[in-house]
Amino acid sequence: MENKKELLECAFSNFSKFGSKRFSMDELAHDLGISKKTIYKHFQSKEELVMESLQCFLRKVRSTIDDHMQESPNEDQPLLTIVYIYKLGLDHLQGISPAFFYGLNKYYYKAAQVYSEFREDLVWNVVHPLLLKAQNQGQIRPNVNVELVCKLFLLRLEDTVYSKANLFDEYSAQELLDHVIINNLRGVLTLEYLQNCPYESY
Repeated sequence: MENKKELLECAFSNFSKFGSKRFSMDELAHDLGISKKTIYKHFQSKEELVMESLQCFLRKVRSTIDDHMQESPNEDQPLLTIVYIYKLGLDHLQGISPAFFYGLNKYYYKAAQVYSEFREDLVWNVVHPLLLKAQNQGQIRPNVNVELVCKLFLLRLEDTVYSKANLFDEYSAQELLDHVIINNLRGVLTLEYLQNCPYESY
């Protein structure tokens, strides 16, 4: 396999399943049916491969979100877009081992920064404006601090589902979506909007 994009996708699939530190370059080469020398034609180090494979994955996630927002603007229901974003996030996190994030944070600082920057950008440049729009439309109570909502419930989703135990081992992605995101959003809604909110569609 000489195609760099396919190499990145295969690398991320294995790193996210087995852990970015645990899965070796020898194992990746064997899995791809190529030599390590071929991999190193594209990447100077494993750290570079971990970072670029993560970037490739995150670009696809962001593209999916952008496409959804363009196809389904939900101008009158911005909170539905937030629910969609976190449903997508939980679906992806369900397939990622906690060992992957542990390896990033301990051994691959640059890759960890890439993930942190992606998360910060998504929350503050996509989700936060949607919350403000919902508040301006009378769907979220005016006394709610939406910035604090982002910090408390929306900014570190993976820390919540991977706290102490992997919650995916006990609960479905839909159950986690309901309890971590939807129920917390319900708590900040105006009574009028709460009586008619369309979250049941998720």
